[in-house]
Amino acid sequence: MIEAEPFNRRELVYDAVLYGLGATLGELAKTPSKAVVAEEIHRSFGKYIYEYLTKNGVELGRGETPQEITEHIVKTFIEKLDFAELELVEPTKDRGNRAVWRNLLGLRAYEELSKRYPDPFLSCPLNAVIRHVLEKKGHTLIVYGCKVDSANQILESWEGIKEGTKFLTK
Repeated sequence: MIEAEPFNRRELVYDAVLYGLGATLGELAKTPSKAVVAEEIHRSFGKYIYEYLTKNGVELGRGETPQEITEHIVKTFIEKLDFAELELVEPTKDRGNRAVWRNLLGLRAYEELSKRYPDPFLSCPLNAVIRHVLEKKGHTLIVYGCKVDSANQILESWEGIKEGTKFLTK
């Protein structure tokens, strides 16, 4: 049994929700026909998070290009919602951008999901909002992978923007 302080218990509940949704979508994504359903659920999840946040005064999705829109959403989640600290973003040759995140909300859930699924961020509110907004521009976010160092509260991710709206299917 996990003995946790009250604050950590709250995080545990959040992590459990992320894990539950992420595992559900990850299992769906294992077959091509159900992966289409997983994509739709993920984008719907993003739509409703977007609606809820904007209704509560959080401005999301400013920018013209898919890159500008993504950067604005990431900046908003970091600065206005205390979602994580973004230490580094750098382009890679073949895996999109490498990002180094510290103190990411939901880190333990993403770590567990990364052990089982190619896209461990199917329950990530940030990725869901990005995909929802980018879909309107005919683009999506692709996850190439991640690596977690839970002892130091660091997650490295490799992600990129591409044309089209499919991110689990072709």
